[in-house]
Amino acid sequence: MGSWAPIFVALILLSLSAWGLWSIPGDQQTLEANSGEYIPHFVEHFPMDTDDDVPNDDVIRMSWHPEESDLGSLKTNDRYVELGEFSIVEHASEPSSALLHTSVQWSTESSLNITVEVNLTTEIENGILRLIVIEDEIEMFGRTPNQNAVVRLYDPTPIGEGNGTIHRELELGNGLSIDDAHRLQLIVLLSDMMTEQNHALLAMSVPIADNGPTETGHRVSTLMGLGFIILSLGAIVRAEWKREVMLPKLRGGRNSAGEPIAYLKAGRRDLHLKEVRVFPPWKLAKAVRSIDLPAGTEKMIQIQVKPARGEQDILTRIVQTEWSIEVDEMGGWVLDLTLYKDPPT
Repeated sequence: MGSWAPIFVALILLSLSAWGLWSIPGDQQTLEANSGEYIPHFVEHFPMDTDDDVPNDDVIRMSWHPEESDLGSLKTNDRYVELGEFSIVEHASEPSSALLHTSVQWSTESSLNITVEVNLTTEIENGILRLIVIEDEIEMFGRTPNQNAVVRLYDPTPIGEGNGTIHRELELGNGLSIDDAHRLQLIVLLSDMMTEQNHALLAMSVPIADNGPTETGHRVSTLMGLGFIILSLGAIVRAEWKREVMLPKLRGGRNSAGEPIAYLKAGRRDLHLKEVRVFPPWKLAKAVRSIDLPAGTEKMIQIQVKPARGEQDILTRIVQTEWSIEVDEMGGWVLDLTLYKDPPT
């Protein structure tokens, strides 16, 4: 099983890659949304301290920071007074008095083009349509939790008493752009500017920049390329694993007389030792006979050397050897081993 583990891992990585590729949203030029027959429950926060925590959950939230703070909005003080000067205002779900159809698209890297169609189901007076852009997961120095639902843009438009369509081109500011789209949300709130009675509300995402292959053909070709790379790496790892466990281990030492000895241990395949060679200034005093070793077994081999012809008064203790070995299913291999002889002569 060990030899196939890299391939299994490669297939898992390929599956994750396929899931990731098909999870990338398509190129969203324009997003559209409709409000419902009920106004959803939503909450407005007025955090006063830097460690106030506004949850990032499934509830629609708006966090109005003081105007003088680094996250402040020009509307905060007015909104705080309009809602009764409470730090948290909960708006219960209730039937809506209008239906809103909203479409959003990026007109530039930092500005949104927003169109809202208002269809009243009940006659209302003093209507005001509020476009509010909020940002989640803002990391700021000096603020312990990340800041969520921060009001980054507020744009009010009176609508009078009838139906109509409102077009707005809004510059985000605060350094925000299409690259921040995944943290932004648009809230469209229709209410009475005098009584603050809510008539309709919807919350929607803004279009996300194209961040990867989104067409089926591009996804398939990308997956094929990733598959080739991942499976190739898996094959390389498997080959290296086989080389590690199938080939023999060869190590050296010395006996009590200081003569070099070698330990040859077969891996997971039987081996056949064909020949042992010694390099000058040494030569074998007694040839090492060829042997066969079953898988997993080990044998100690005595290496008896003497000075090669013409060599006298050898001072080096180093004995360089070369071992020719054949391993079942792995072919022929040559292993080098450095031994030591003490004393040199």
